[in-house]
Amino acid sequence: MATAIRSVSVTAPALSCPRWTIRSGADVSRDSVSYVGYIAMSLDGFIADESGAVDWLTPFNEALAIDGGDGGYGAFIKDIDALLMGRSTYEQVMGWGWPYENRAGYVLTRQNGYTGDHVAAAGDIEALRHAIENAGHSRVWIMGGGETQRAALNAGMFDALRVFIMPTLLGRGLPCFAPGDQKNLKLTAVAQQPGGILQIDYSIED
Repeated sequence: MATAIRSVSVTAPALSCPRWTIRSGADVSRDSVSYVGYIAMSLDGFIADESGAVDWLTPFNEALAIDGGDGGYGAFIKDIDALLMGRSTYEQVMGWGWPYENRAGYVLTRQNGYTGDHVAAAGDIEALRHAIENAGHSRVWIMGGGETQRAALNAGMFDALRVFIMPTLLGRGLPCFAPGDQKNLKLTAVAQQPGGILQIDYSIED
C-alpha cells in the first residue's frame, strides 16, 4: 500500500494510534474477532467522487509523506489478518494490485457465486460474518465503501472506528456511510496530522 492515505470508496491511514485491543483465542465466537474501521473522508462526509475515484486524496498523501512517514498505516495494517469490503471496492483495489499480502478478503455482494483472487468468501453480511469467525481471524478491517460500512454497522460488527477528516469539501460524491439508523459513538482520541488532517477515534456505543 502506498504511504499514508489510500482510499477506494474507502480507506485511510493513521498517525500513531493508541492501539486497539486485539481479541484472540481458539473460540470462533463474535468475541474472538475485533472489527475495526479506518477511513478517510472529506469534511462534508464523502470518501470518493461521484465516479468512485479517490485522486482527491493525493495532496494529503503527499503532505503525510513529506517527513518520510506513512501516517501510521504500517502500525495499523500489521495486526490486520482479514479485510471486509464491498464488491466495487474489491474490484478497484484489484485494479491497483492487491497490496495486502496474504491477508484474506471477504466481499459483500448480492451476486451469487462471486469469486476472485484473495477472496475467501463472498455474500451478504451475515454469511461473511460467519465465514470470518469460523476462519479464526482476530482483527478485521472493514474497508468500505459506504454501503458495506452501513451493513457492518447495522449488524453490530464495528468495535472501533478511526476516521481521517481531510480539510476539503468535495461537494458531492460517495458518502462514508450509506443512509440508515442513528448509531451513537464514544470519542476515544483525537490527533492532528500533517496537512491539516484530523484523526478521530471512536468506539461504538450501540
